[in-house]
Amino acid sequence: MPTRARKKRETYHHGDLSNALVSAALEVIAKEDQLTLREVSRRVGVNHRAVYRHFADLTALLAAVAEQGYRQLLEALEESLEPLKRAPAEKRLEALACAYVAFAVDHSAHYRIMFGKRLNEDGRFPVLEELVVRAFELLDTEIQAGIESGRFVARPRRELVFAFWSLAHGFASLALVRRIKVKRALVEPYVRQIVAPFVAGLRAL
Repeated sequence: MPTRARKKRETYHHGDLSNALVSAALEVIAKEDQLTLREVSRRVGVNHRAVYRHFADLTALLAAVAEQGYRQLLEALEESLEPLKRAPAEKRLEALACAYVAFAVDHSAHYRIMFGKRLNEDGRFPVLEELVVRAFELLDTEIQAGIESGRFVARPRRELVFAFWSLAHGFASLALVRRIKVKRALVEPYVRQIVAPFVAGLRAL
């Protein structure tokens, strides 16, 4: 009689196993258990050797998790700006900060991998690097638009981008470890309060 594991293996085909492995990795990360390829394969119900057909090593699996996370983050950031096409630059920045922190809270397993140890040091994952750059450029574009419109001070743009990112990232990271305790329903108004003084400091005199 086929085992349960065998039945599971038979259901995977094409890219399904790859996606299942990523999902299993996220489950392990969310529980803060030790992540290994063997544990991920056990959760999916396949022989651990099957993992290597999709991921060369644990770093490759983590890169896939990070890629998925960056795609979702980019989507969330872009959606936050969609209803604010005619809004002033300050409101658009506030929306980005809220979307960033909300993503971190709602997708904490992705977030920890995305902003943990850098995974592309050896250049093995160009798609991941491209997604990281796209996320940075989205914020960079908003800062530049604020400067060009005369609403933001004309200061070195890169410094402003990193300052804003550090603020949003710091809040998100503190919220995840409960150093900042805030209910999910209050995340957006709280983020707006935190970001408001920074955004006010960007305004041109």
